[in-house]
Amino acid sequence: MKRAGADAGSESFFRSLRNGWAEVRSRSWIVAFLGGWNAYSLFVLPAIFVLGPVLSESEFGGASGWATMVVAFGVGSLIGDFVLLRWRPRFALRVAAFALVGASCQAAIIGSGLELWAVAGLELLTGICVTLCFTLWATSLQEHIPSTAISRVSSYDYLASTGMILLGNVVAAVAATALGVEQALLVMSAAAVIVALVVLSVPAVRRLPRAIPPAQHVQHEPVPS
Repeated sequence: MKRAGADAGSESFFRSLRNGWAEVRSRSWIVAFLGGWNAYSLFVLPAIFVLGPVLSESEFGGASGWATMVVAFGVGSLIGDFVLLRWRPRFALRVAAFALVGASCQAAIIGSGLELWAVAGLELLTGICVTLCFTLWATSLQEHIPSTAISRVSSYDYLASTGMILLGNVVAAVAATALGVEQALLVMSAAAVIVALVVLSVPAVRRLPRAIPPAQHVQHEPVPS
């Protein structure tokens, strides 16, 4: 009895995986964006978190310089949140794709050789881009994926967003050894930017409209006087 229950649970799990993947692959805008997240997690985040502090130690005064960049990025993220409290772009995913391009520049900015104040200012802008990208992507999923499938699609989203970071740490170490820290930051960021531009070139990404909230479809009965 126990074994039968375990088999049923396993079958249900794999069925959910298959159903979730069917939802993903039936929408080219999801496939494209998951590719963008893979590149961002593989190239940009590891370059920042592994190589950024190393470069900061020699170029930006160590912990204080790194803290300045992190704070600037955080301020940018907050600005992005405030912007989205008022702004409702008609093509949310298109804006998210443009923002992904900007977010993918983070590592290149750190390795650009600019002064700390300039790097911090540009990191503030990438903080805005990251918030726009993540929020509008999540909004698009919530608006266009049926409620019965959103958790399954989100699991693939989470895998694409985080699953490549471990491999990216290895890539960052190998790139830094072969090219040097600054060049590795530039090259890894450039790779992610190229993928982000490919995402932006996908027609379904650029043309996906906002979904009309269900409340706007409701026709209210006239109130008797």
